[in-house]
Amino acid sequence: MRSPRSQRSDASANVTRIVAAAREVFARDGDAATLSQVAAAAGVASATLYRHFPNRRALAAAVYEDIVENEIKPAIGALSKDAPRESFLDALSRLEDVMFKQQPWLASIGDLAELTVRLLTRDRQRLNAMIRVAQETGHLRSDLTADDVATFVAMVTTASVAMNQPRPLRRRYLSLMFDAFSATGSTPLPPVDAPTGRGRATVTLDG
Repeated sequence: MRSPRSQRSDASANVTRIVAAAREVFARDGDAATLSQVAAAAGVASATLYRHFPNRRALAAAVYEDIVENEIKPAIGALSKDAPRESFLDALSRLEDVMFKQQPWLASIGDLAELTVRLLTRDRQRLNAMIRVAQETGHLRSDLTADDVATFVAMVTTASVAMNQPRPLRRRYLSLMFDAFSATGSTPLPPVDAPTGRGRATVTLDG
């Protein structure tokens, strides 16, 4: 009888193969891709795929999470201290490029903006540390929070992609967003619980 550790290792390997295969199949076939095709490409039975991902939305979200965690977050974490603005724009442009090229299957996720916020704020301690350094060096306004940054980024990136804006225009709006983050010439933000507004949307994090 196989040990629980061995079974967990196999399950983890299956998930990795499925997500990698899904990214390739989704990129190739877009919204015409089927989960059966993904299972075949991953070399697993359809039942195995459905055990981990009960529907297309769950699998699409896992693929997007893999991209953000392994490609986008490292780029954000490696922002150049000498040119933080350009390196930040480069990292977010990469995120928008992924969204733009993979629109057909990303539509399966539903609320892409909400998922983007959840992923960006998952490691809240690290994000807070990055924000604190940027504030202490004068690159970021002092009243911004991790939720502010993640929500603004998600709003601008997903909206630009949904509107099918060309890359130069998408980067233009990212640059405008960066100006809103800047400490130079900023005015105090209204409180989150301002009576005239709806307040901040609450995002429930996984784990």
